Amino acid sequence: MMKKRITAAVLAVVQLAVWLSVGAAAAEPSSGTSGGAPAVEHCVGAYLYNFENDEVLMEKGMDERIFPTSTVKIMTGIVAIEALGEDLQKEVVITKEMLSQVAGNNIGLKSGEVVTVEQLLYGTLVNSANDTAIALAYAAYGSVEAFVAKMNEKATWLGAYDTYYANPTGMHNDAMVTTVADTAAIAKYAYSLPLFMEIVSTPKYVMAATNSSDYRNIYNRNCLISKYYNVNYFYKRAIGMNAGSTPQGGYAICAVAEEPATGLTYLAIVMGAEAVDKNLYNYINAIKMFEWAFTSFTYVEVLRADKIVCELPVNLSSTLDYVTLVPEQAITVYLPSETVVATDIRYSYNTFTDALDAPVETGQEAGTITVLMGDRILGSCALVTTSSVARSEFLYFLARVRSFTEGRFFKAFVVSAIVLTIAYVLIGAHLRERRLRKRRR
Repeated sequence: MMKKRITAAVLAVVQLAVWLSVGAAAAEPSSGTSGGAPAVEHCVGAYLYNFENDEVLMEKGMDERIFPTSTVKIMTGIVAIEALGEDLQKEVVITKEMLSQVAGNNIGLKSGEVVTVEQLLYGTLVNSANDTAIALAYAAYGSVEAFVAKMNEKATWLGAYDTYYANPTGMHNDAMVTTVADTAAIAKYAYSLPLFMEIVSTPKYVMAATNSSDYRNIYNRNCLISKYYNVNYFYKRAIGMNAGSTPQGGYAICAVAEEPATGLTYLAIVMGAEAVDKNLYNYINAIKMFEWAFTSFTYVEVLRADKIVCELPVNLSSTLDYVTLVPEQAITVYLPSETVVATDIRYSYNTFTDALDAPVETGQEAGTITVLMGDRILGSCALVTTSSVARSEFLYFLARVRSFTEGRFFKAFVVSAIVLTIAYVLIGAHLRERRLRKRRR
């Protein structure tokens, strides 16, 4: 029981150290060029993040205030899904009041047209349509003003304190601002919503015919997802989010890409990007960051489960006088692909005792091992025995005898016996002397 308590305490301390180490690494800003990271060009801000390991790989201009452009619709989707997502087939009647507030990109909704919440969500998050975004605002909270208030409330809840929304579409408003850091926090939350990710990953959505319109083919305006608007930036690993632009805010993209073979998923954000000679640097930078992440980082097995770490002497056995210790489990860590385990990784271990007493069971915890890379703790696990060792009952008996004879009780007994014996002898001698005196008298 005591050994298990010690093991738990050691592992808890190591896990805390790992958390602090990773957290510190994630919080450390990157210039976008150090450590082999690609240089992002012609943009105000950029960000690259790995979901599985909660690790930031690149940062640039994180706190620069910028116009959000169409990335506003990420929050529009979040608020709409949380308000209306339980009934996707709920019907919404399009009104003149709704359409009077529409400007920019739209799918041509008509006054009196009956559509579903699901159709409005796909129009907003796939095609970045402004008429569907306005309709969602009315369907969810009765007005654009009330919906925008919920958007700002949600932003504050997510810690996006430098973000302010003035509409649900992303159409320019001088008061509507955000930062790359805030956009990252909002995008991470959106990624946690399955319905949101299902919709934004759709290259083409066929909107069924309504009472006012034939079916509509709705194509994704994120060119990483769909080739419909531009074939130059299609990226096979991309699984969605949002892209757009305004003259004031430039080009922006907030994208997620994954590689199923490695189980790694990344978030890339580029904001305030430029178009140079018809080259869109929101897409160029995002693809560059994704490619660097997928080629430069992977999962590395830094500790094998069959690695013999040490030998530990075994007492009270007539068959084996030692047992080998191995890690309880392998440790695999997200690291640069160029990591060489033999030279870059080191180990620190300790055992609970200097020797084990038989019987010993296979898999018995006997210590801990910690894996380090430089000053960074990568992980820790228990050390366990590789074999069972039976106890010799004769040696056990001798050990018990020796233990008893060396114990305080036995020593006290011997001392007491000696004292009593001496006292007995002295008293006996005294009594004999008294009898002799009486006889002489």
